[in-house]
Amino acid sequence: MKNVHLIAACGVGMASLAGMLMEKGCRVTGSDANVYPPMSTQLENLGIRLASPYAAENIPSDADLVVVGNAVSRGNPEAQEAVRRGVPTLSMPQAVARYFIEERESIVVAGTHGKTTTTSLA
Repeated sequence: MKNVHLIAACGVGMASLAGMLMEKGCRVTGSDANVYPPMSTQLENLGIRLASPYAAENIPSDADLVVVGNAVSRGNPEAQEAVRRGVPTLSMPQAVARYFIEERESIVVAGTHGKTTTTSLA
């Protein structure tokens, strides 16, 4: 996995994943229907090229993996293009699990109140 394209890249989780993938040495591109700060600024500062609106041609020809954001429908032209080309696709949670959590012990903090405080204690 060297070239990763993120569909719906401007969400907080997807933008964070983009940075983590870059730290692993991946070349990352992305697209979103709505490209605006602060996430677009964060991605641009990382050197990630963003495309908008969604279009099949946004997926680079050398993409090894496409990560599909949770807000993306099956009718999305980029998701359909990835399937048509046979490019492997993962959801954001699947990508995080496969490339960053697998074979590690993890702790999940959930709930309405206290997640940040609890996390800071770890």
